[in-house]
Amino acid sequence: MPAKKVPTTRIDYPKIWFLLGTIVWLAGTALLAYLALSAITASVRLFWILMTVIEGVLLFYLFVLPLFTHHMAGAKALHIRMGILVNETIPYEWIREARLTQVQWGGVRVGIGVRYSPIIKVLFVTSSFRDLVAIKLDEEHLMGSPFKRPVGEIVLSVMSASTFIDMMKERTGMERV
Repeated sequence: MPAKKVPTTRIDYPKIWFLLGTIVWLAGTALLAYLALSAITASVRLFWILMTVIEGVLLFYLFVLPLFTHHMAGAKALHIRMGILVNETIPYEWIREARLTQVQWGGVRVGIGVRYSPIIKVLFVTSSFRDLVAIKLDEEHLMGSPFKRPVGEIVLSVMSASTFIDMMKERTGMERV
């Protein structure tokens, strides 16, 4: 009997906040570049050039790169990617549960992007506060960069939570509810 081929599926997440951040990044970088070019003294010009480079690189890393990435559900694992902030592969054997969730203790404390909560051992990979999915792992696994931390649950933003949950149930062998 031939093996069943499982297609790799692209899983998008909302990117509106990253788009708005990119617009602010462009405006801020342009303003700092103008300040650098219009400075009268060399020391002030050097300061504004340094600030332009630091701001440009930092905000490019945080806002622009996540615009060009997405999560992937492959045949053997779920690949979670948000820019270069997170790049993790979770084998389906590790996943015990996938369910809808919401942030109970405030979106401001979680924020947009990647955040680790050491008390509850949850890795948040969020780009909005709607369509959040919690992926419960079989045990704590070391994830993250540059420092690996123990993660027992991952909270993701996805475009369609119900489609994502059904896909995880199918690929992990969990029963449909």
